[in-house]
Amino acid sequence: MCHTDMSSARRFLLCAAAALILCAPLGALTLKIGSLVPAGSAWDRMLRSISEQWSRLSNGSVSLRVYGAGVAGDEPDMLRKIKIGQLDAAMITMSGLQTVYNGIKALSFPLFIESNDELAFVLDKMKPFFEKELEARGFKVILWSPGGWLYFFSRRPIVVPDELRRQKLWVWGNPDEVQAWQRSGFQVVPLAATDILTSLQSGMIDAVISSPMLTGSNQWFGISSNMTDLKLAPLWGAVVVSTKSWAQVPKDLQPVLLQTAQRITDQLSPDIEKSDGQAISEMKKYGLQIIHVDTASQGIWEKTVQDGFGMLLGTAYDAQAYEMAKGYLDQYRTAKKR
Repeated sequence: MCHTDMSSARRFLLCAAAALILCAPLGALTLKIGSLVPAGSAWDRMLRSISEQWSRLSNGSVSLRVYGAGVAGDEPDMLRKIKIGQLDAAMITMSGLQTVYNGIKALSFPLFIESNDELAFVLDKMKPFFEKELEARGFKVILWSPGGWLYFFSRRPIVVPDELRRQKLWVWGNPDEVQAWQRSGFQVVPLAATDILTSLQSGMIDAVISSPMLTGSNQWFGISSNMTDLKLAPLWGAVVVSTKSWAQVPKDLQPVLLQTAQRITDQLSPDIEKSDGQAISEMKKYGLQIIHVDTASQGIWEKTVQDGFGMLLGTAYDAQAYEMAKGYLDQYRTAKKR
């Protein structure tokens, strides 16, 4: 009796397994994607929504497996893993994309673009150019996304550059950019983004350049509890996939998957834009101090930036991309004055 029951159970399991195999789409593709965004954030919800919609639209043949919150490493780690095939895709900020093509960060040249509307206009004009340059380097852009604004968060208040020069600043950029800060007299400490909290706790760094949402969700403000209200640059980025992995997606599906990804991103953009304000309000409840920069002090910052970063145009910042962005920005500002 026991032998008969075990045989029946074995046959049932074999049949069930066969049914699953027959029901599974042939050639199903799961793209492994890494990101630094915190779990539950608007960006995290965006990636998971895209995965669900792609799976539905492709009848289960294309989906994403999301490795969020830095599980796949810092942005340089993720880009390296894409190149060697350990990851297929990643959500990367303009700082990470700059290491692939150094024209990308032209839009985030310090104190260059001043509002979300300016960024939206200039980025929309620059997208085809950026996408062509990235694809030539092995990366297909799936979507573009805003990410808020970058500010100084510091252990001690900062109004003018000299007050930052007395603190150790975390910088996330290429060697040329690090040298630009150093030439301007700042003490910079390049680190992986995943090491910021422990470095603040140990005193290795005192200040960071970050968005309110990232600062709040990563608890950096517990130590760097002063936020200078100078909008240093917009934070934005893209989801990129290796051209090799993208080539595995059926060609007839590619357009609809791209449209769906950007549509979901556009729907969540208002939530992303609100994230900074919500994070600031929440951090203020726990002691965050907002440090105001007056007009005269902003002028000092602008001169400091031009002296330190101006020489990077043509090296760390691609001159052609910067001039294109400047032309579109001038076009937008001229039209707005009419």
